Amino acid sequence: MENIAIIIIDALRPKNLSLFGYEKETDKNLKKIADEGILFKKFFSVSNSTFPSITSLFTGKYPNNHGIIHQAPYATDEEYEKIEREKFWLVNFLKEKGYRTIAIDWIGLWFKEGFDYYGERKEAFYKKFTKNSLAKKILLNLPSWAYKFGKSFVKKKNESLFPSAKEMVDVAISQIKESKKLEKPFFLFMHFEDTHFPYPNVPNPEPSGDNDIEKVLENIKSPPQREYFKKRIVDIELKSIKDMKNKYDLAIEGIDNQIGRLREFLMKDKEWENTLFIILSDHGDSLDEHEIYFSHAGLFDESVHVPLIIKIPGFEKKEISELVQTVDIAPTILDRFNESIEDFDGKSLLPLIKDGIPLRDKVFLFDGLAENIRAIRSKDKKIIIAEGNKCNLCKSEHHKKYEEYDLKKDPRELNNIYKEKKKTKLK
Repeated sequence: MENIAIIIIDALRPKNLSLFGYEKETDKNLKKIADEGILFKKFFSVSNSTFPSITSLFTGKYPNNHGIIHQAPYATDEEYEKIEREKFWLVNFLKEKGYRTIAIDWIGLWFKEGFDYYGERKEAFYKKFTKNSLAKKILLNLPSWAYKFGKSFVKKKNESLFPSAKEMVDVAISQIKESKKLEKPFFLFMHFEDTHFPYPNVPNPEPSGDNDIEKVLENIKSPPQREYFKKRIVDIELKSIKDMKNKYDLAIEGIDNQIGRLREFLMKDKEWENTLFIILSDHGDSLDEHEIYFSHAGLFDESVHVPLIIKIPGFEKKEISELVQTVDIAPTILDRFNESIEDFDGKSLLPLIKDGIPLRDKVFLFDGLAENIRAIRSKDKKIIIAEGNKCNLCKSEHHKKYEEYDLKKDPRELNNIYKEKKKTKLK
């Protein structure tokens, strides 16, 4: 049997990859893998948040069907109860097929289900504290001066929660070797965190000399959002938007280098050719677009358009521009076993890869950081309906109640063309 690896690079947006036209080469190893596999140019996460997205990855279902629509600590008891009733879990399927299941992740909770090895770090005080939903909400709602004081108290503890990309690959290599000793194929799931603000384990770049933070703060119209961005500044300790963006690029380069190291190990170990290797992100990120600063709030493409690269044994290099989504990963893996289940919302990518048959003409998007925002996106149009519009992070509103964008004329989603007389329903 072939090995399977799913690599999530948290908050990775295509805009900062040369594979998608970025002027910097932050992704030299991802490019090597794409040169051996299939690059999907229009892959969309189901959500702008980690919990709903990864749950969709492992269930093949949209958030409204598997239950987890919102990111912790804002998911409801009903959401948690629904995921407990979910029957299909990709990890369990692969374990039953004889795989040794390995995860190097930090979330825990139901994401541990089915893994023989789950490489979560020992919990520090800060993480235990923020596991309590009420406590975390209080922390996020502190004024910036109080937040700064709290950060100074827990800074070292908080930074130690997330292993570096190098540490993660060290563990992955060790666990793959263990699988080989046991004469079992491996299923490896890795969740790199260094690309998520404030980019832990990444050194600050050389200062550019710019200092535009105060000007940005003056331009933020919403007082709660202004306070939230002040906390962002406390978290990253940089003085300009340019420097913050440069640190994001450094985070991508660091993870890219470590994925390259993992690829080289698999090649030397003669396992690369026999490994189904999948690279994607759980969600994207807005760096300063749409007046959303270093956050994945909202359902603009910056937060939901993500890269997908799949290297499949026996398949040649290809680039695909048809719409695909997170829910399609599990059906694709089952298709490799000539199996399927009727309960999936997603579809196998193999017919699209082999014969160019499109899977769908639209994707569905769920905002995990607001009460009730959803969207439908085709290749040329996006409709967003925001019934519960307040962002749980910055307490401001990033969308109008109804928005419509002509993506052909307005790919940056700057001109809302929705007209009030229209009646739009989103189920």
